[in-house]
Amino acid sequence: MDWFKKLVRKTPPAHPAPATLHRGADGVYVLRIFGVLRKSTVDRIQAVGAQDFDRGVSDLKLLIVLTDFQGWSRGDRWDDLDFFSQYEHKVTKIAVVGEPSWKEDTLLFLAAGHRKGEVRYFLPDSESEASAWLIA
Repeated sequence: MDWFKKLVRKTPPAHPAPATLHRGADGVYVLRIFGVLRKSTVDRIQAVGAQDFDRGVSDLKLLIVLTDFQGWSRGDRWDDLDFFSQYEHKVTKIAVVGEPSWKEDTLLFLAAGHRKGEVRYFLPDSESEASAWLIA
C-alpha cells in the first residue's frame, strides 16, 4: 500500500478548468487548453465566439496555448463543422503555442491551409513571439 501512496503523491493535480478563454485589450483572444480537450469544452468556447461575432466582432485573432496537452478525447463527435462554416471568415489569425509533437495534429485539427485566416505553430516559450505575430 505504500507504493500506492507514493504514486498518488507523484500524480500531478488536475487543472481546475480544462480550458480558459480571455479577451485581451489588444483584441487577441487567449485560449489556454490543459490536458485532454473535450468536444463539450470546444462547444462552450465556440458559444462565446458566436456571441461576440453576433455582436459585431469581425477580425478575431486567437492565441491558443497548449499546456500539458494530451490530445483530443476519444468517443466525442468531432465532425460538427457548423461553427467553422458560419464564422471561419471572421477568424483572421490563429497562433498556437505547444510542444513540437502536437504540431502536425493541431494544424490538421484547425484546418490550417484550408481556411481564410493564417494559422502558425510556435514552440513552447514562444508565447510573446506568437502574440507579436498576431497583432502585426
